Amino acid sequence: MSARQLIVLVIAAIAAIGALLLIRGMGARNAAPEETAAAGAGLQVLVAARDIQQGAALTPSDLAVASFPEQSISQSFVTLSAQPSAQTEYVGAIARRTFVQGEPITTNSVIQPDGHGAMAAQLEPGHRAVSIEISNTSAAGGYIQPNDRVDVIMSRTVSEGNQQGGQSEIVLQDVRVLAMGETTQPVTGSDPPAQLNANLAVLELTPQEARALTMADQMGDISLALRGVQAETVGLSAPDPVSNSSGGGVRVHAFGAVAGGGR
Repeated sequence: MSARQLIVLVIAAIAAIGALLLIRGMGARNAAPEETAAAGAGLQVLVAARDIQQGAALTPSDLAVASFPEQSISQSFVTLSAQPSAQTEYVGAIARRTFVQGEPITTNSVIQPDGHGAMAAQLEPGHRAVSIEISNTSAAGGYIQPNDRVDVIMSRTVSEGNQQGGQSEIVLQDVRVLAMGETTQPVTGSDPPAQLNANLAVLELTPQEARALTMADQMGDISLALRGVQAETVGLSAPDPVSNSSGGGVRVHAFGAVAGGGR
């Protein structure tokens, strides 16, 4: 075999290998869209397009659609198969809790205001928003934030014979704070923790709890005790703020002699 023939054979072999690699590359590119389509298969779910604060009215830019595998779909998810116009129907709804970007919108976490204010839309069924006057000294130094949980304590000074003593009672336990003054959203991510200088706290209460708070406010001074995220009641019996009698009553946990008079 001459040198010229050998060169031709080498060139032909290189061309054949190049053609084979080209064909394999085209096959891989064609397979990629199929794999992507398979990965994206599922139901279209309404999700938060960005972080949404509790109490915010949803806008078109707050809502998006994402595909979720059918086996991961909860009954509370808003799916486009059930509500094709969900992206427009949920505009104006009030978020009853915070959402992070990409999180599915759930039917029990948003509510249509139906002409009511945002605060009314946030209330749990059967609850009322009740305000109480506070100060930094009576509200955990001003470190109570909206959506925190608190205990309500009533303190007063009473007379027994020639002595005056202090009484205190945990009137309500584990109640939700709706607002502190004009602040209705928690201030997060601050270091040190943010301090709110408010003279009014709005609490979410049942009608019975609202009556107990009103009675306690008339009888003495009210303080709010901030509960931890995983707070537990230790060494305390459940409060019984409203007596079965027509006048109501508050139980005494402690009594001691103090100097001076009081409320």
